[in-house]
Amino acid sequence: MTRWLRARKYKLDDVIEMVEQATATRAEAREHGYYPDAAAALGVDPSVFVSQVPQLYSGFAKNGCPVFYNKPGVLNVDGLECITTLDGIIKFHWHIMQHDYVKRLLDYKEKNPAFVRFECITILDLEHLTTAQLSSRALSIVKQQTAIDSLCFPETMHKMIIVNAPRFFSVTWKLIRGWIDARTASKVEMYSSKSAMEERLLELIEEDQLPADYGGKAEDTRITLAHNAGKEMTRLITEVMHLR
Repeated sequence: MTRWLRARKYKLDDVIEMVEQATATRAEAREHGYYPDAAAALGVDPSVFVSQVPQLYSGFAKNGCPVFYNKPGVLNVDGLECITTLDGIIKFHWHIMQHDYVKRLLDYKEKNPAFVRFECITILDLEHLTTAQLSSRALSIVKQQTAIDSLCFPETMHKMIIVNAPRFFSVTWKLIRGWIDARTASKVEMYSSKSAMEERLLELIEEDQLPADYGGKAEDTRITLAHNAGKEMTRLITEVMHLR
């Protein structure tokens, strides 16, 4: 409840309204146990999904927060629509937040009893992002996930660091900023310069916890993603073919 109180600056009427909206938003997902089976939620093995939407957890920040890397710059919207649906993506998002994310926090808490920040740091990597990728289809996914997180999981983001941001993204950011509350928006930092990005990330994350492709000494995220294929897979290759 404290997270909702902080999100609405301890204004009781606003907090009650937010909790009521969150209760309504999560009602259907709650009936299904927040989709404990990730593959059933998506309709495909999660490793295939991640091959089209590269994202992963890697390491922990200096304050104990897990660090999540999301690479929408290499998002393949066409490939995504071949393997799942918007409904499947939203169900998978519920699974991630209620099962995967919570387990990571509790596991870290067990090893580090002093850990109290049940939040994460997100690195949003926009390298290779094009205006074509910011289609209405892609933005509808962002909008629905943002709505869920803002209402049902407030104060779970410690910081979001947007890196490799192209110039045109400032217009898109103004749009996305309108979907989130001001307190959350204030936690977002944006960097276009690689050196500035690495300097900031090393302030937040120890070198041995920061992946090599972001200026640290931990395993490169591209290698980690390749290792995250399903248990029955030794190598995962996906390709989208357009037939006319």
